Amino acid sequence: MSRQQADLVVVGCGAGGLATAVRFLECRPEGRVVVLERTSKAQRGGNTAWTGAFFRLEPDGEPAADFSVRMRDLSGGRTDPAIIGRLAALARPTMEWLNENGVATKPDLTYFLTSKGPRLMPVGGGAAIVETLAARVETLGGTIRYDTAAHDLVQDETGAVTGVVTADGTRWEAPTVVLACGGFEGSTALLDRHLGDRGHELSPIAPGGRANQGEGIEMGVRAGAATDGQFERFHGEPVDPRTRSPEALVMVYPYGILVDHRAQRFLDEGSDTPDNTFESVAYRIWRDADQFAYVVADQKLVRQDIARAVLTDREPETADTLEALAQRLDLDPAALVATVEAYNAAARPGPLDVTALDGIATSGLEPPKSNWARPIDEPPYVAWPVTCAITFTFGGLKTDEHARVVDRLGAPIPGLYAVGETAGIYHGKYPGATSVLRALCFGRVAGEAAASRSTTPSTTA
Repeated sequence: MSRQQADLVVVGCGAGGLATAVRFLECRPEGRVVVLERTSKAQRGGNTAWTGAFFRLEPDGEPAADFSVRMRDLSGGRTDPAIIGRLAALARPTMEWLNENGVATKPDLTYFLTSKGPRLMPVGGGAAIVETLAARVETLGGTIRYDTAAHDLVQDETGAVTGVVTADGTRWEAPTVVLACGGFEGSTALLDRHLGDRGHELSPIAPGGRANQGEGIEMGVRAGAATDGQFERFHGEPVDPRTRSPEALVMVYPYGILVDHRAQRFLDEGSDTPDNTFESVAYRIWRDADQFAYVVADQKLVRQDIARAVLTDREPETADTLEALAQRLDLDPAALVATVEAYNAAARPGPLDVTALDGIATSGLEPPKSNWARPIDEPPYVAWPVTCAITFTFGGLKTDEHARVVDRLGAPIPGLYAVGETAGIYHGKYPGATSVLRALCFGRVAGEAAASRSTTPSTTA
């Protein structure tokens, strides 16, 4: 077994891993950093490289007014309040740091038509974060090893982590290891283990997710780490299954009806604004509709400015009659006609306004539709097939507000840190636009801690 020495080993080349490496080298320019990336250079970056990377921040970088409350409430109080507080405090300094390192940010509208305003995002999306910070790592003297998968952690007789063994048998020794290699959405075996025997039906929303095989979480658990986050839940989104394009979102389901493969409605499409429901709707498509559903609407929706809410590169299926539309979707024509007629009888005539909750609800219909309940009666009719794609998993290693991985007794494991999706913090529902942000923020925290540890070998936390 060959041995290599470093001051810091980072596993993963996404936002969290690269932020860790850059911040370490800023704090300790003479330090030796190696980033281990299981994919090629062309495929690097995991989910970060494919996302728009919206941040739940105001244009000046300050957290949105509902930032902390939303993170707490959506988790049912299960997300560590110390982590939430640290994330909120680090948000603006992290945006300033990102700008200083060459990644510009700007306010932009999200793909939610009912959004109350723009969110901050990097110019060029997550790909700009990966490209810019990877270049910074190399400019500052760090090394990125591609096609190098981490296999196991090395521990000394006290349990402290002292390195990583890669799949080729190389032992990378360092006083600090940071796991930043994503969740387990790319592993059908782990999806089945944690989500049930239908977990393998879920496809990652983007190619980068396929590289997230859960090895960081598995290595940490074998080293004695506790876990956190809800392993049986995930962040999913409704996408068009007809395309190979990444993140082919279809966020217009509240403004028509959503039917399953039997042409039956199965949920309240308009229960809330889409930014509050899209994850649960995607989950229901997977669990209750056997991964096949269709958004059915008419020209009232087509006339709206929906381009930013429909990111698929395929046009909707279109027909002049519901019977013909059903045939295009391989649905029972009589069943679709009956479903639309029952819905129309319970809906309220009038114009469609997709920019806000309108309180226009059905009457006497099950399941109800609580908003945007306008009849579907203006042909040509349109439909988008939708399925549930997995963006990332919730379960991961338990960390504290210093990004340290803790053991099953709650004590930090010396030398081991985890950031990004490898660290489990989410429960219940995902508080949107916080994932890349937390990877960057706690990546900086881990990088600073690693720089301190590399200059003080006796440090044990």
